[in-house]
Amino acid sequence: MRPPIIKFLFFIVLSANLIACSKDDDSTNTGSTDDTQQVDDNEQVGENGYKQIVLEIHRLVNEHRTSINLNTLELNEVASELSVDHCEYMIQQGTISHDNFGTRSDELNQRVGAVSTGENVAAFQRSAEQVMNDWLNSPGHRRNIEGNFTHIGIAAEKDADGRYYFTQFFYR
Repeated sequence: MRPPIIKFLFFIVLSANLIACSKDDDSTNTGSTDDTQQVDDNEQVGENGYKQIVLEIHRLVNEHRTSINLNTLELNEVASELSVDHCEYMIQQGTISHDNFGTRSDELNQRVGAVSTGENVAAFQRSAEQVMNDWLNSPGHRRNIEGNFTHIGIAAEKDADGRYYFTQFFYR
């Protein structure tokens, strides 16, 4: 059994590595294995150039949503591009955050007509299953995963030490 202080520190570390954010905009809008290739750190890249870990997270999100009778989310290139950019930003900062979330939301609105957005970030989980488990065990993250969205962007980028940073960007 862990001493109380260790449990408390574990909670702080877990809390510090998982953050959720969302934004609604009610304003009017404008607007196979054979294909797998290697990238520089030996991560597999498959369908449409997405990393296998990204495709696995997407699959897990949609499995969860269908298990509770929600629509599946379409993986979107623009939202994924914004997610990659945010992961790279977090890596440069050395911490997870929702810095500039409003700017990303506004850009998604302008480029694809998003009216509602949500974002989950995390760091240091080692697999799609682990990050999804952590997100689903956090009320704010679960709310985004189960939210009234139609599309998702996903990024999983590694820092210089080989540790993952994750971003999910949801919209409808």
